[in-house]
Amino acid sequence: MGFTLFDRVHVSWLVFVIIAVVAITVMYKRGNLANERRLQMAVWIGLLVLEVGKQLYLLITHEYDYWSPPLHLCGLGMFVIGWHVWKPNRTTATILYSLTLPGAAIALLFPGWANEPVGSFLHIHSFLFHLLLVLYVVMLLVTRQLELVTKDLWKAVLFLMIFVPLIYIYNQAFQTNFMFLNRPVKGTPLQWLYDAFGASGYLVSLAVVLFILWVVLYWPIERSKRHVSK
Repeated sequence: MGFTLFDRVHVSWLVFVIIAVVAITVMYKRGNLANERRLQMAVWIGLLVLEVGKQLYLLITHEYDYWSPPLHLCGLGMFVIGWHVWKPNRTTATILYSLTLPGAAIALLFPGWANEPVGSFLHIHSFLFHLLLVLYVVMLLVTRQLELVTKDLWKAVLFLMIFVPLIYIYNQAFQTNFMFLNRPVKGTPLQWLYDAFGASGYLVSLAVVLFILWVVLYWPIERSKRHVSK
């Protein structure tokens, strides 16, 4: 049996995520450059191990199907983190901050895996996977190791312009719903958008919400830069 949003199971996981992210980020901040590098690599390897474990689990249990590839935004975030670990740059910093962090945080608040039995492999995997995504970005944010420039947001837009059409076509072909492009998850804010704007306005409303989210995320950065320039 699964869980419901913000029940005891869900809230317990959220508390665990917050404690783990804070504790490991404090440890990361107090470490030297070599230790920081090792911890970055450990988070990325952790993501890879979890994803490989999931793929093997689905194969062994004969549950592998068109839903199995890591094609959600958070699955793509795993590869962006790998790119950033090996070659940190403003492109990966922008994608991680503007897409991976909010995507993983929202996924933890409104999980799409609530129907998975509590304590099952997929239940635990999903929470830990998204925890690591949030952790990686938060560690680098707190230590100011992400070079964030508002004008770089076009890179996040380009990222979406490349992957959204491809994943939308995949969804149409195989009746999947990666990145929740074709329909919302019931009981989440995505469902509210779908109910308010209908199928025809769903994707447009998602784009508007994303724009508002970016304004909220980048406003403190711009304000901080103006303060420093004075």
